[in-house]
Amino acid sequence: MSSEHRYLYFKMSDDKKSVVLEKAAPFSSTYADFLKDLPANDCRYAVVNFEYTTESDGHRSKIVFVNWSPEGAPVKSKMVYAGTKNDVRKALVGVSIEVQGTDLSEVDETEVFNRLKAVSK
Repeated sequence: MSSEHRYLYFKMSDDKKSVVLEKAAPFSSTYADFLKDLPANDCRYAVVNFEYTTESDGHRSKIVFVNWSPEGAPVKSKMVYAGTKNDVRKALVGVSIEVQGTDLSEVDETEVFNRLKAVSK
């Protein structure tokens, strides 16, 4: 992921045969912007440049892969995204953690921060 984007959203193409880039947010975007862009009733893959600071590690920037599959998404959509997730994930380089989200609490900034802190120990 280049330093010019804060996050990338990917979705299945209309024919459900390939994964396409839906949105590339500028680096000036925030994690709150990322959360606002999550669709309430459809699945997405996302890659986020997550920045945080800790006393022990200082300033960090980690790449987070998000597999978004909300409760309200159609069953067929959930099945297609679940079936292609591994291929998408394997194509991404430099991902620190993977987050599965079915509601906003699972992709909350504090939740992701705590998972990243646990990994960096």
